[in-house]
Amino acid sequence: MTDIQSTDTVLAAPERNGRGITLRAVVERAGPFLLTAFLIGFWEFAVRFFEVPSFLLPAPSQIVMLMYNEWSLLQMHAIATITSMVSGYLCAVFFALTISALMIRFPLMERCVMPIFVALQSVPKIAIAPLILVWVGAGFHSKLLVVTAIAFFPIIINTMTGFKQVDRGLRDVFTSVAATERQIFFQLRLPYAMPYIFAGLRIATTLAVLGAIVAEYLAASNGLGYLVLSGSFNFNTARSFAAIIALAVIGTSFFGLMTFIESRLSWKRHASSDETTRV
Repeated sequence: MTDIQSTDTVLAAPERNGRGITLRAVVERAGPFLLTAFLIGFWEFAVRFFEVPSFLLPAPSQIVMLMYNEWSLLQMHAIATITSMVSGYLCAVFFALTISALMIRFPLMERCVMPIFVALQSVPKIAIAPLILVWVGAGFHSKLLVVTAIAFFPIIINTMTGFKQVDRGLRDVFTSVAATERQIFFQLRLPYAMPYIFAGLRIATTLAVLGAIVAEYLAASNGLGYLVLSGSFNFNTARSFAAIIALAVIGTSFFGLMTFIESRLSWKRHASSDETTRV
């Protein structure tokens, strides 16, 4: 009888562990949404209970109502911000990857150019943006240059790190079969550096949003950054919050898109997933 009970206990243990793991997974996935819902509910309660003026801190319901009523306005300014952000981001990616390929091919160029990039990166971009406005004027081109200037540096740093992390044994194998520098770059360095490149690309997504907002703060007649400023100047705080929420959604979506692309192209991510599956 004791043996039967112990057997039942052993069989029931995996079931309880399975339920515990499932519950934990649900909590981990739903945790951010539950916390966000709690904070929004507390925000709504606090504003109404303490009767906070709407120009100081609007209630979430007021922000949602304004977003519904002014959806076309938000959409127009969001398109302007996304256009400048994506254009500047693509320019930063092209510039960073091209310069990185040249620097890894010609080490002298890296020793000459990299200190200049580091020095430029140490200067706050808010100080460079006014000069860009003087050189090219206010408008799309100024936002394009500001976004490019802010987003390119992490891509270069991570790409160069990936290029230099190539296994020396693999490099010797390519050299032993008389592979050209072009073959070594495209068949060895570039595939090996993909996880590092995408790490830089994901960091640059958030910096691209920041660059677009900095440019729109300084001189722009459209964009979500301009909408935030105009809302604060007119004491329409709900409109400023609506623009900030739109920026958060855009930045999060952009980051998620790059993560998704990385999962499809990065060989190390696939390798780690295969190992996890086998375990």
